[in-house]
Order: sequence, then structure tokens, then C-alpha cells
Amino acid sequence: MSRSGFTLVESIVAIVIIGVLLAVGMPRMKDWLLREDVRAARRQVTTHLARGRATAVYRGCTAVLHLDGGTDRVWITSCAIQGPGVDTVGTIDDFWSHFGVTFTSDGDSVLFTPQGVALATNSISMVFTKAGYTRDLLITPVGRPVW
Repeated sequence: MSRSGFTLVESIVAIVIIGVLLAVGMPRMKDWLLREDVRAARRQVTTHLARGRATAVYRGCTAVLHLDGGTDRVWITSCAIQGPGVDTVGTIDDFWSHFGVTFTSDGDSVLFTPQGVALATNSISMVFTKAGYTRDLLITPVGRPVW
């Protein structure tokens, strides 16, 4: 008579091997998640730059990408679609609540003309930080992101 299955010793050995692999892999996974949050925040700013440019062209008026490093928020404003005033385009992104990331920048806004070109005299340097991991993003005077 033949029995199939695993013995108790084989099952315990398998569980120990899995535990060792998890113990080795978890710190690397945590570091990867940390880096990915910072990358996602940079990608989000790049998305806002594209949205600001597109909004200015579509609406035929200036659009402004606001960078508030004090509250870690980024948003776009533009002329109202109907009537006078200013609209917030899309959402106000809070980088701390979405990604757990803080940022600093040496500029507070990027202005896009109705032709889709940013008007700035200097580049804007942004630095994103989470738990000691830091990456930067440069926004050129014409509104292009440089990683």
C-alpha cells in the first residue's frame, strides 16, 4: 500500500525555508516600496506639467501649476470655462497623504501661455524625500521635466 503526501518533517522544513526567504526579502521589498513612492510623486508632477500645458492650449488662456512645498500640495489653476474667474483644474494633490512624500522646490509655480509654453527665467529644482531616500526633478524654463 502506497501513501502520498508530505511528512511532518518535510512540511516543517518547507515552512522554515519560506520563513528564511521572507526574512531576507522583506527589507529589500520595503526599500523598493520606499523608492517607488518617491518615483510616483515625481511622475505625478510630470503629469501635472502635461495637464497644465494642455489646459492652457485647450482653454486659450494661461494656466498655472502651483507647487506648495510647505503643505506638499500641487494643483493647476486656469481661467474659468464660462464667465470670469479662475478654476482649479483636476484635483489638488497632497503628496504626503497619497505617497508619504515631502518635497521642496525653489519656485512656487509654472505659468503656461495659451500656446502651451512655460514662461520662466530660471529652472525650478524640486527635491522629493521619504524616510531618507531623496530624488530630484528639474523643471526647465520652458516647462519640461528633467529627471
